[in-house]
Amino acid sequence: MAATPFRPPWFGNRGVQVLAGGALAYCLVQLVVQLVDGLWAQAFLNFAWSVLFGYVLVESLRFRREQDAAPGGPVEPGD
Repeated sequence: MAATPFRPPWFGNRGVQVLAGGALAYCLVQLVVQLVDGLWAQAFLNFAWSVLFGYVLVESLRFRREQDAAPGGPVEPGD
């Protein structure tokens, strides 16, 4: 099994999720507008930003779920 990536404790904060969701929505709207206008290079850049913000949103939600499911006590070393 692969090791879990390091995520700072604030990564699961609701504010991070709201910002990532807002940025994702903005980029998707700009992507559609630029595709309609025929600005292909700028549309591709917005597609790349959408992928980035979508990844941050999904990973933040996943980390929040892990934080909520984790017991409050110390974690035992081992498997």
